[in-house]
Amino acid sequence: MRQLHRFVWLLAAVMVLSHYSGPSYAAELIITNPKKSSLDKRFEYPIEVLKLALERTREKYGAVNVQPYPQPLSRKRALIELVSGNITVFSTPTRREWEEKAIPVRIPIRKGLMGYRLFLIREESQKIFSSIKSIEELKKLSVGQGLQWSTTAELKKVGFTIDGSTDYESLFNMLMHNRFDYFPRAITEIFTELDLRKDKFPDMRIEETLSLYLPLPYYFFVSPKHPDLAKRIETGLHMMIQDGSMDLLFNNYHRQNIDRANLDNRRILKIKNLDLPPETPFDRKEFWYQPEQ
Repeated sequence: MRQLHRFVWLLAAVMVLSHYSGPSYAAELIITNPKKSSLDKRFEYPIEVLKLALERTREKYGAVNVQPYPQPLSRKRALIELVSGNITVFSTPTRREWEEKAIPVRIPIRKGLMGYRLFLIREESQKIFSSIKSIEELKKLSVGQGLQWSTTAELKKVGFTIDGSTDYESLFNMLMHNRFDYFPRAITEIFTELDLRKDKFPDMRIEETLSLYLPLPYYFFVSPKHPDLAKRIETGLHMMIQDGSMDLLFNNYHRQNIDRANLDNRRILKIKNLDLPPETPFDRKEFWYQPEQ
């Protein structure tokens, strides 16, 4: 009888352990963007979108476990890791090289909002920017940029003078030490970046009158070793668009910043993105944010 009780207890223990540990072992591991620093909040939204798209398709494809890559990466290194399969999914503004070497899911998850740039400047510089009326006038000033960013390559092509770094945090220091005149940031980024650094840089400001627009789709790129995952993510995103959860999440993360950006009352200076392939889905109006001007 004692042996029977022991067997029943062991069987129950195994069943409990399998209940709690089984799904975690069965879940597919998805490795995605790392942070560049402890103050880097840029990837919170795309990771939430990714998790929801994967959850929408869980019944068909199974459970997943989404984890960040364990250390910061340059854009070039991130693509190498993505192609090799060490990173599974990476969210980033598109570049032709990425679309050729990885699998782009051509649904712009930020609705093109990253194409609208405001400028971090030094407080004393506002009067210079208030007088600017054209792209040619803006080109006379120097721009701070990450040296491997998609926007950097495009700004260089159309004649902007670039100074920058591959280190994200150093760009704020460079601005405040007069290494360049302004630091263009997406309206999805700039307010959080300023708020988190206002104690360190009390004279850093958001320029009040201008916005620079460069068409810039922000996609999920999937490792070529996981084509089925790309199809799964695309399916999940379409489901989110259809049921309204994409708009809900987008507005939850970005509506306050859109309102703060006040694009309707800014002079929007537009430049072309010469790197975009013909497959860019500009014909899908529901994919894109449009300011009311």
